[in-house]
Amino acid sequence: MLPPNAPVVNTKTAIRALWAELLVPGTTISWDISKIEVAKSGDLAYVTGTYRMSMKGPDGKPMDDKGKMVEVFKKQPNKQWKCVADMFSSDLPAPVATK
Repeated sequence: MLPPNAPVVNTKTAIRALWAELLVPGTTISWDISKIEVAKSGDLAYVTGTYRMSMKGPDGKPMDDKGKMVEVFKKQPNKQWKCVADMFSSDLPAPVATK
């Protein structure tokens, strides 16, 4: 995963921990897929689109986010698709650092 404002997350344990951190009770997330493309070889595909997310911020107040995403999938030997790259970034301005 390539989350915004954070280093690459590339182990199964770290990816699960990131999603657990994002998907706390009260969080809602939705995706709107705008494009799906599959390679002629049939073993790679990508998806692009947008997302909307609502969650509680660090202060407990509601926090909304929206942005764009891209995911790359690879067909596995068992014919199932597995997401091998997942990137999302907010459309909102970056938070201003406080001193």
